[in-house]
Amino acid sequence: MKKIIVILVLLMAMMMPVASADIVDDLENDVDEYNANVAAVPSYLVTLLGDEDIKLVIVDDDGDEVYIKAITEDAVITTFEEIDADDDFDASMIVGANEFTVRSVLRASDPLSEFIAAKNNGEIVVEPVGVTSTVKYTVASVVMDVTSLFGF
Repeated sequence: MKKIIVILVLLMAMMMPVASADIVDDLENDVDEYNANVAAVPSYLVTLLGDEDIKLVIVDDDGDEVYIKAITEDAVITTFEEIDADDDFDASMIVGANEFTVRSVLRASDPLSEFIAAKNNGEIVVEPVGVTSTVKYTVASVVMDVTSLFGF
């Protein structure tokens, strides 16, 4: 009887659709690729936003909030880890989006342009923390808008 139950459970498990990969795993897989191509990041962004402690808040497809700590040094992601909602660290920026938007940026042929478009239409919210971060972010936003306006 136990064998029949085990076989039935295994068969049911094989017939279930495979769940999509976890958003944190997908992002972790892309960190190495991003770091390998960091030279393609515009120099003005590296200068303005290359050294940040970022708290990412992603609302996944189930409506749950996922929190990620990402630390950059010279635009290279040196730390990337899922954290609890109440984990406190000195974030210089909080970035929020839903999973669909994050995946759209990851799949885009031009992720920077996709990110800017999503930020401009409110799908991605960036909140700098503190006066210094606010000034840096404001300057970077203006520079990004001007460069995209002229097609740089």
